[in-house]
Amino acid sequence: MISYKTIILTLIMSFCLVNKANSAVLDAQFLCREIKKDIIERLKNGYEGETEVEITALPYQTIHVPEGDVEIKTEAGYKNLNSSIVKVKILVNNIKVKSFGVRVSVKLYDKVWVARGWIKKGETLKNLKLEKKEISSGLSGVLKKDFNPGKYLARRNIKPGEVINAGYIEEVPTIVKNSPVSLVFKTPLVSVTIPAVAVTSGKIGDYIRVKNKRYKKNYVGKIIGKNIVLVNI
Repeated sequence: MISYKTIILTLIMSFCLVNKANSAVLDAQFLCREIKKDIIERLKNGYEGETEVEITALPYQTIHVPEGDVEIKTEAGYKNLNSSIVKVKILVNNIKVKSFGVRVSVKLYDKVWVARGWIKKGETLKNLKLEKKEISSGLSGVLKKDFNPGKYLARRNIKPGEVINAGYIEEVPTIVKNSPVSLVFKTPLVSVTIPAVAVTSGKIGDYIRVKNKRYKKNYVGKIIGKNIVLVNI
C-alpha cells in the first residue's frame, strides 16, 4: 500500500519537474552581457564617447526564470562610475521576476575641454583644447565640445591638463572692472549722460559701482546694456 507521505512526495516532485520544464536558465555569461549592454545604452543618452563596463561581482552563476521574453534593465545614479552598485531587474514578458545588486566598474571616455597651460583666476578661457579623457569620476559639470569657452572667465586658478568643470568658470561680465562706461542719470523729465569708469564688474541687471573722475564721486547704478549704467534720480 502506498503511504500518504509517498503520495505527497510524488506530487511535490511532479510539480517541481513541471515547473522546471516551463522555466529558462540564465547563465552568468548571458547576465553579464545584457547588464553591460543596458548600462552602455543608458549612458549613450548623454555621452558620445566610448564606454567600458566591467562586472566585478555577480551574485548568481545561474538564475531560473519563467519561459518568455526576457529583458534585463539596470538602475543607478552614476555619480562615480569607477565603483558603483547597479540595481538589476529581470523582466519576463514585461513582468519583474527578480532583482538584485551588482557591483560594476565603468570607464567613460569623451572629448572634453582641457587647459593647455596655467589659467589664472579672472582670465578668459583662451588656452584650451578638446581632448579625449576618462571622465568616469566626475561626470557632473564636465564641459564638452558644445561649450563655448570664449564667453567665460576662470573662477579659480586652473592647472595645465585639468579638465574644465562648470564649477571652475563664470560668464564674462557685460561690464568689466576699470572699463569706461556711460553713466546715465534719469528723471521722469530728462536724462543726462556722463563718462565714468566701472569700479566693479557685472552683467546686465546687476548693480555696480562706477566713478566719475571729473567730479571724483562714486555712484551705484544698474547695468542696462553694453557699457551703459543707469542711475534713477
